[in-house]
Amino acid sequence: MRFPSRETVARLREMYPKGTRVELVSMDDPYTRLKPGDKGRVDFVDDGGTLHTAWDNGSHLGIVYGVDQVRKIGDEKDAAQVQPDRPAVKHPNKQKSEPKPNRGR
Repeated sequence: MRFPSRETVARLREMYPKGTRVELVSMDDPYTRLKPGDKGRVDFVDDGGTLHTAWDNGSHLGIVYGVDQVRKIGDEKDAAQVQPDRPAVKHPNKQKSEPKPNRGR
């Protein structure tokens, strides 16, 4: 697994400050009791970009950047759109990276 850049983690911290309400869209964990539609409150974003979340059902499972998906709730514009490349945290401005041309360095 590749860790997100510092800039990406900073953007995630801006987008999901402590107390942000989120709804689970999908999670790649066969052992979790969480299911799409479950709601929780973000506690913090760690240096790996994981959104540590206190779920309303009592779980405290983190949302892994680039693997799981959530959407913000309580904000009309965010609640109205679930972007496929938004977390789980995929960042909305994240684009697929293409190899950079070798510039003779």
